[in-house]
Amino acid sequence: STEPLLTPVPQDDDRYVVVPRERFDELIESEVAHMASIPVRPVSVREVLDCLDSRRAAKFIQADVPKRLALRIRLIDSLKEWREVPELVEVRRCLCKWYRDLRLVQRGPNFGLKQFTEVIRVIRSEGKGTVALVAAGIHKLQANTGGKYSNQFLDRWLDGFLLSRIGSNMLLDQYFACASKEDGGLAKSTGIINPMTDALTICRQSSAYVSKVCQHYLGSAPVCTVENYRANMKGLQMNSPCTISYIPGFLRYIMIELLKNSFRASVKYAQNEDELRRCSVQVLVSCDDQHVAIRVSDRAGGIPSHVGDKIWSYLYGAAALSTENATPLSGYGVGLPLSRLHARYLGGTLDVATYPGYGTDASLILPRLEKQQVEAVPAGKIEAEGILHEMGLR
Repeated sequence: STEPLLTPVPQDDDRYVVVPRERFDELIESEVAHMASIPVRPVSVREVLDCLDSRRAAKFIQADVPKRLALRIRLIDSLKEWREVPELVEVRRCLCKWYRDLRLVQRGPNFGLKQFTEVIRVIRSEGKGTVALVAAGIHKLQANTGGKYSNQFLDRWLDGFLLSRIGSNMLLDQYFACASKEDGGLAKSTGIINPMTDALTICRQSSAYVSKVCQHYLGSAPVCTVENYRANMKGLQMNSPCTISYIPGFLRYIMIELLKNSFRASVKYAQNEDELRRCSVQVLVSCDDQHVAIRVSDRAGGIPSHVGDKIWSYLYGAAALSTENATPLSGYGVGLPLSRLHARYLGGTLDVATYPGYGTDASLILPRLEKQQVEAVPAGKIEAEGILHEMGLR
């Protein structure tokens, strides 16, 4: 095919070159390999808040996000059998399309930002199903290859892939939220970051939402209480919320996933409604000057000892290990490990402690200090080529 890359081409503009599409695809693949080798510089919440000007943000995104997309393309390439897995083929196709779109979109004094903003909107819209698609693809890859790749390797692979995705999406969503309405954005003053994120309110809202979902899919739901405490203030604090400069959407996602696990386990553990009322779920929100700490506790009998750290595996989950269909209450098993990635992304931690015969505690710690709110990014040599060498697969 000799279909040109850019049509139409201005006759008097020697900046444009017409190339056959096959040649263009080869050039893009070569550029992707190069871009994937360039380390991504972590950004902090403060840096993002200091870059609310759409033009500055667009310039940074057009230079930075392609590197993150390229890394994920090369990650898929590191799996020799990816072409035999339709889900991975589709994810790679989308990544390549988004890479090209970001690299080719024009912006600047002569073009404005409308076209750039539209590219961002389309990328985020088309990427909504990526997590489910890549999770299904990895499950299928493991089944197709007969155990060639260990669970440990695939978990590390997914950690790197999804952590890179979180970072890309944060930057794209932040730009889109800050861009003016004239440019097609949402014109939010601080974007997706809220310097006064109310952790207590988000926990209460998440509890109410999960209760409705649990009622719908399982027919009942445990009682859930949300309590608030602050350092140097004795007793329960009714009207003194814990605030943090954070991304509310991230905290909401984490809390919903933790509560879904506790609600679902409680309903399955209780033999009747009376017992379910005694198996309440408790959410404790507390904070001091440096951290916001949230604990989700249930009385659903605890996690079996033989399960152990499998709860952190993307290959272990309710729907993944049974004949159940994925629902908003149980999916491919990515909820808990992906929640930990969201916590880790901006310097937080998520841990789980279980008490056999009693219940389980999930502990989320988020830093309030800006110097600690720096994004975690995958290592340049991700875990892909490195792990394969370690395992003797390359």
